[in-house]
Amino acid sequence: MSYPAGLVEAAYRDHAASVLGVTLRSTRDPELAADVTQEAFSRLIAETRAGRCPDNIRAWLHRTSANLVVSRARREAVARRHAPGLVHTHGPAQPDEITVHREAQHELRSALAILSAADRIAVLMSANGSTGTEIASHFGWTAGATRTRLSRARALLRAKRSEADVVACRVGLADVANPLIHTGAAA
Repeated sequence: MSYPAGLVEAAYRDHAASVLGVTLRSTRDPELAADVTQEAFSRLIAETRAGRCPDNIRAWLHRTSANLVVSRARREAVARRHAPGLVHTHGPAQPDEITVHREAQHELRSALAILSAADRIAVLMSANGSTGTEIASHFGWTAGATRTRLSRARALLRAKRSEADVVACRVGLADVANPLIHTGAAA
């Protein structure tokens, strides 16, 4: 099905101010609202080029912009949560800290090794902030398949972490922090 060439331009002319206003009220940040509005219209262009023009363009734009606001808020929350771990406020690492870090890295690598290469890459992409859509696009998977594969991979990592916790309790290391918790691999 072919859509008129001026469809997106007309949609922008008719709905941009409304989408921007709603987004501005949601975010209270003019620059972010403008970015979200622009992204919503970019996605409309992609949809029309793919032959999937929404029936109700105004509603679709408002829903898309609302979803974008929520997604950005989630990413910012994750960034704020992990930001303190990115800054080292103490001096050079002590030998025992280096050893613990190396052991944690080894445990993380061995946990990730139980996953298939594709699932490992998908989990690492997710841990580094890639969206499900980006991961699906990278592998050529559907969005549902991506969610399923990530869910199963994370479940395997949690099971591996649980096994490590049981072993640690038996050896008397129950108070040692599990590196899978702090590296984002199990997230």
